[in-house]
Amino acid sequence: MTKPAFSLDIAGMTCAACAQRVERMLARDGGFVHIAVDLAADRVVLTPQDALAIEQASRRAVAAIEAAGYRAFPRGGSLEERRLARALGEAEARAASRWLLLRAAMSLALFMPFAIAMIAETLAGDGHHWIPPLWQLALAIPVQTFGAWPFYRQAWHAVRGRTATMDVLVVLGTGAAFLLSLWHLFDGSAGHGAPLYFEGSVAVIAFVLAGKLVEQRAKREAGVALGALEALIPDRVEIRDGTESRVITRKDVRTGMVVLVRPGGMSPVDGEIVDGVAFLDESSLTGESLPIRRGPGERVQAGAVVSGGALALRVEAVEDETRIARLARLIDDAGSGAATRVPLIDLLTRIFVPAVLAIAAMSFGFWLWQGAGFERAAIIAASVLVVACPCALGLATPIALMAGRRAGARLGLIVVDQRAFDPGARLEAIAFDKTGTLTRGRPELLAIHAGGDATEALVLAAALAGRSDHPLDLALRQAAEARSLALPEVEAWQAESGGGLSGDIAGRLVRLGSQAFAEAGAVARFDALLSAMPEADRVQPNSFLSVDGQPRAIFVAGDSPRPESAEAIVLLHGLGLETVMLSGDRQAVVDRVAAGLGIGKALGGMKPEDKLAWLQARIGEGRVIGFVGDGLNDGPALQAVAVGLAMGTGTEVAKGAATVILARPDPRLVARFVALSRRVRLGIGENLFLAFVFNAVAIPLAVLGHLSPAIAGAAMALSSISVALNALRLARWRPVGTH
Repeated sequence: MTKPAFSLDIAGMTCAACAQRVERMLARDGGFVHIAVDLAADRVVLTPQDALAIEQASRRAVAAIEAAGYRAFPRGGSLEERRLARALGEAEARAASRWLLLRAAMSLALFMPFAIAMIAETLAGDGHHWIPPLWQLALAIPVQTFGAWPFYRQAWHAVRGRTATMDVLVVLGTGAAFLLSLWHLFDGSAGHGAPLYFEGSVAVIAFVLAGKLVEQRAKREAGVALGALEALIPDRVEIRDGTESRVITRKDVRTGMVVLVRPGGMSPVDGEIVDGVAFLDESSLTGESLPIRRGPGERVQAGAVVSGGALALRVEAVEDETRIARLARLIDDAGSGAATRVPLIDLLTRIFVPAVLAIAAMSFGFWLWQGAGFERAAIIAASVLVVACPCALGLATPIALMAGRRAGARLGLIVVDQRAFDPGARLEAIAFDKTGTLTRGRPELLAIHAGGDATEALVLAAALAGRSDHPLDLALRQAAEARSLALPEVEAWQAESGGGLSGDIAGRLVRLGSQAFAEAGAVARFDALLSAMPEADRVQPNSFLSVDGQPRAIFVAGDSPRPESAEAIVLLHGLGLETVMLSGDRQAVVDRVAAGLGIGKALGGMKPEDKLAWLQARIGEGRVIGFVGDGLNDGPALQAVAVGLAMGTGTEVAKGAATVILARPDPRLVARFVALSRRVRLGIGENLFLAFVFNAVAIPLAVLGHLSPAIAGAAMALSSISVALNALRLARWRPVGTH
């Protein structure tokens, strides 16, 4: 039996190392069998050992998270509670962002005089301080205190958690640089050419703050999909009260009331049809590509769009109890299936920080043993920490991610969350929704099976369809327009709700719609035409045309693949990725589309929960999988996978749940994203290599006591410039074969 889990929202996490620290603190509690921290959603999902003591486990978890230096609070069950929690989180995030912006702007502004002086001193090479030492101290103090405060706080929590992070390295390096400079300033040696490292400490803090600002601005707000769903359902509802109707707010609707939905309107509730027949477009909810005819006694979901008639619904569920509300909660909860992966920079830092400390300690001991004296040994040890300042290291990852986003924008990729590049480079499989993703998302005329002239049959059908808003009728009109056919006038035009259209064309009674409607009063049936149809056409939606009671034609419509879809699948296979189709449409339709595109595995009739379960099963096997979709029903899947890609023409809910948006309805952009992600990963590796080259050269010089301020300044500047130039090259990257 599966043990129940609960969720906590967390405030204050800024990087993967934060998520790992939270996870370790919770693991020490020992009361949880499963811990999954989701940095993107600022959330942790916990499964306690004792299923009957969730409230107690929640209190222990909150205490552990707060001990790690973050805030935590339980997640509400209702959408209203979640909206309030989201608003609180967004307010805290905005406040933190304002403080970070202030710190970064101040630090960068105070660094500018140092930057000018560093260039001048490097060119002069005479050891002269272009900024007087006391002025340097005055410029450095605000940065070392106010600017660096977040690093001190996070470093303290990291040390308490027995971890080494970038924050620890920043504090050690900049603190050593500041204190060593302060020593030289007050012992008088600074006036005689002794090196000052105030500019190094200010530069590191300014650059790393700028990097964090870039990362924070790129981090998408949690709850975007939930907010989009909330805005989707109409807030004003028309109800039938006796023989009259009146409008009330959605929050005032109660079960048992009768709600009226006009043609073109959206159902605000789950309910049973008590009056009327209409076609319901539920494609964004279920994946069914075409509207479905519904009448009295059948059920309607909130979010379904009504066409071809008006409906009266007896309310069965409102607000939190509707199917779409359950879908909203499913989307909101879907992204917490796996722990956050630690980026390469954090893994390297865990090794680099202890190594630098060990080298500094050994340098101090060696020079003390050599008789250099305590002061000389301490200066050399501090110099090791100073030159290890992660100026280029702090820029290496965020500047590459920023360049990747810029390159993506030029290719038609809106990378909402820049952390998508890491799993994007490791993707093993891509799962696609069908309707609106690989297909156009609207019906088109595929075939005409006529007992006579097919063109004449299309003219009659398109003439009748001219006043209808049904998607199948629209497909007939578009087919006639594409063939430049002139349409005759229709007299006595009528529409039977949920049945079809009829009218008089040149003295002939023409009927178009369902088989039963077209055969009404007919002297013959459509059996001969149906038996002559290929099996593939029989599974498609059909419109039947009769003229004066005689079967005339069967029109086959369907949702055809986008022209780019087949090439997109070929490109993904060329990158070594498996492709799968997951759709809510009928299996026969799904099989036909998959076979035409070259997709080996295709599953139809899948509800949002089914898609989510299938994907989570693959994720549980350790596979890195992406999903591409466009509808409401794709929200949970987009949220759950390593990379969710939404069509730019899709619903706001899908785009809100995705980490990447395809600016054009072109599935080939998925392959471009995978290729770009691999290039970004390579670029980050190149930047880290360039950053570590500086340390590989400078640290040995510092250990030997031969590091001059000119060499340190030039090496640091060269390291940062090389990282920036490499990022500029990445921003201009294009895949082979694009223009």
